[in-house]
Amino acid sequence: MSYTISLLQFVAFLDLLAVGLIVPLIPNNVRQMGGNHIQIGLLGSLYASFQLGSGPLIGNLSDLRGRKQILMLTLLVCSVAYMILGLTNSIVIILILRAVLGLFKQTQLLTKALVPDYEKNEKKQSKIYGKMAATSGVGITLGPIIGGHIVEDYPSHGFNFIGVAVSIVFIINAGLVTLLPNVTPPVKKKTDIKDSSQNIFFVLLDCIKQSFVELSRVKWSKYWIIFMFQATSSFAMGVYYSSYALYLKTQFGLTPKHIGYIVSIQGVIGTVSSFLIGDINSFYAHDKNYSIRNYHVFLLTTLSLLGICLSFNIITYAILLIPLSIGNAVGRLVTLEMIVKNSHEDYRGTLIGASNSVRSLSGVVAPMLAGLVGEFFGIEYVLYPSFLSTLVGLVMSYQYKRHVKVE
Repeated sequence: MSYTISLLQFVAFLDLLAVGLIVPLIPNNVRQMGGNHIQIGLLGSLYASFQLGSGPLIGNLSDLRGRKQILMLTLLVCSVAYMILGLTNSIVIILILRAVLGLFKQTQLLTKALVPDYEKNEKKQSKIYGKMAATSGVGITLGPIIGGHIVEDYPSHGFNFIGVAVSIVFIINAGLVTLLPNVTPPVKKKTDIKDSSQNIFFVLLDCIKQSFVELSRVKWSKYWIIFMFQATSSFAMGVYYSSYALYLKTQFGLTPKHIGYIVSIQGVIGTVSSFLIGDINSFYAHDKNYSIRNYHVFLLTTLSLLGICLSFNIITYAILLIPLSIGNAVGRLVTLEMIVKNSHEDYRGTLIGASNSVRSLSGVVAPMLAGLVGEFFGIEYVLYPSFLSTLVGLVMSYQYKRHVKVE
């Protein structure tokens, strides 16, 4: 069984390695085709929109037809999509493919869902998830560096080569999945399967609606401030991550290779910060309601983004990435802890689900706004919405800190 788990971890590693190879290069490729900033913003918004509903949809299909079979199907669909993405010269086709990938690119979800099928011990499962996250993190760190080097060494056909290579990696992954032991899905009545099959085309719509349903079930009068922290932070980072590759190239003249190094540095810092969250929390033993930590996170990210917006050279930018990456990684965990701390046990799942919906919806809106700013005001102003969003969060977190202290 250890062989099976190792195989799953390797599939997850190859998946994010492949994604890291090509995704940071897509905006620049579209720009070279003559695409504008609005179209580049659509790349992120379309992907995030379909990811919003595809997770529950793919999960539902995997329950009905078997996780191994659905994982193989999604890998093969993604392989074809990335092959076309690497070879096409049409911006419209690229936008369509980003929507297709948003719908089918659920390798991480399915590999995690397969773990309990092969390891029944819950304590061991948590360790497996941790190792899977670590190996996947290595993949997403190495991918941008390798991809950047290839595009810089072969500027004419580098992106085409990467698209083909990524497609091959997904085919290899599909082959590796065939080596996994077969798992018998739960026995269901034929009528249930028939009814589920008839309604499967409506699952996507229901899944999208579910995000809004989760939000409507929340007592906003009590929890709205925590969700505003989530929204401002997620929106800020959504704008940043959808724009920084073009920003670095335009403002500082960075090559794809050096942009790859920047991406990897951010990933490493974020991973280390998440790993050390226990040590970070030890400095805040008196902060029982997380209000001080939340305020410090917003203070750190706001000052970092302001400095990045005003950076006059790449060295200053790179130095400021350190506190920004730390603040972003720690902030996500702090917000989650605030939700868990302030929620009743009966509503905890709903609140966490609503929190994920807020993050997903921010991911839909942020790239589009970044595209509009870049198109009508210029790429040099595209990061300012990130700064303004965290500034709003900073003001709210300060007021929240004072309010809970008074209480």
